[in-house]
Amino acid sequence: MSCDDSPNRLAEAAEEFNRRTARADGADVVRRLAGGFDLLCASLYLRAHRDVEEVVGMDSMLAPVSESKTKRRATAVIEALQIAESTAAVGDFGYLGPAALWYLPWLTRLRIGEPAEYADLLDQARGLLGEPPDGRRLAFADRLGRVLPQSTQAPLVLFRLVPLAIRIATASAFGDPETASELRREQGAILPAISDCRQCGGRILDCGRECATCGNPLWNYEWLTAVG
Repeated sequence: MSCDDSPNRLAEAAEEFNRRTARADGADVVRRLAGGFDLLCASLYLRAHRDVEEVVGMDSMLAPVSESKTKRRATAVIEALQIAESTAAVGDFGYLGPAALWYLPWLTRLRIGEPAEYADLLDQARGLLGEPPDGRRLAFADRLGRVLPQSTQAPLVLFRLVPLAIRIATASAFGDPETASELRREQGAILPAISDCRQCGGRILDCGRECATCGNPLWNYEWLTAVG
């Protein structure tokens, strides 16, 4: 599994999106979803792994036997949350109507690199989707801690910001800046310091773009522990 999306997979997803929705902007929606989720996937792994090790240190008892295996497993946990939270957001915000049951398996196909792992990822996402919002967040933190023990030492605020970040990426992909801005205000209430960045000011960036100073859309350890 990878956080990256192949061109063929993007094109196939865009074609299916247009066919199911009778819209013509599938390529743009897919590109923004892919860019936003690629960045969040990679950033969350760094926040829960590298950032923790650099600041807190590495406990030899928690050291992964295989870095590549650990990253692969952690990526699967992250992607399952992204798929579930985005699906919940699409329903909550009414982007595709009440009968858009196709979105969950469609997004899973968009995010999966190896077809053999599709069923497992889909099952994980469905399990999370069946939980209330707080249940999804807690279940995600628990699962990530099992495959990436260092993540249990990450600032707890990170796990409160992540679901909102996924929803912001979804709202932005569907061309809904008002909802995205409201979600960013919710993040600001959780971590007021995010608006203090002199480079980005805490504003919502284009999908796939990251602030080099604070890490927006998923802030680095210095900002996660800042007092705003």
